[in-house]
Amino acid sequence: MVGVAFYVLLGVWRWDLWTMISGALGAAIAFIIGYAMWLTGGWAGGDVKLFTALGALLPFYTAPYVLNVPYPFPITILFNSVIAILPILLIYAVICRVRGRAVLYEQVKITELREGMIPAETIYEKDGRVERWSSKFGLKPRYDRLYTNPRRAAGLTRYQVGALKRLVRERKLKNYMKLKKGIPFAPALGLGVFIAVFYGDLYWGLIKALAGV
Repeated sequence: MVGVAFYVLLGVWRWDLWTMISGALGAAIAFIIGYAMWLTGGWAGGDVKLFTALGALLPFYTAPYVLNVPYPFPITILFNSVIAILPILLIYAVICRVRGRAVLYEQVKITELREGMIPAETIYEKDGRVERWSSKFGLKPRYDRLYTNPRRAAGLTRYQVGALKRLVRERKLKNYMKLKKGIPFAPALGLGVFIAVFYGDLYWGLIKALAGV
């Protein structure tokens, strides 16, 4: 909100409509990107909030390699962050594979669930039968009762945890569930901002280097 309000006031002072809306537009772009990353299970809710705030505070800048038009600064931050930590992520992914674990998800026993854990699958009841659904795309299943919602940023409620454990005791549901394995991305975003401020866009820098420009 601070970033949005700042650019609105600055735009009024300069009598410039673009400046007035740039903070809100930058926040919207950052939120859409962050929300997409959250849906994949790669980001935690706090990462989305931080990225949205960065988008509001640092919305656009003029990039000479993109026809000198306003370029979304959150995209530069994201590219810089990914490129900077890519070697670490690759090592982490290899370790997970060697240990037989998923990179973005982990499987736990429902009897060990705690409030606030974020499910990676939808568990619902339809016509007296308890089913699972884990697809991120396509139509949601029809249900009479919903037990888990992966899109709920706050995670499982105490009531949902109790209901799931009851289903296990009643043998209506097998004792396992996939949870999102949120990887803290805040340090990488901080590194991405640092690189963007003092160097620029790593992605376009690499493209220019490869092209011999």
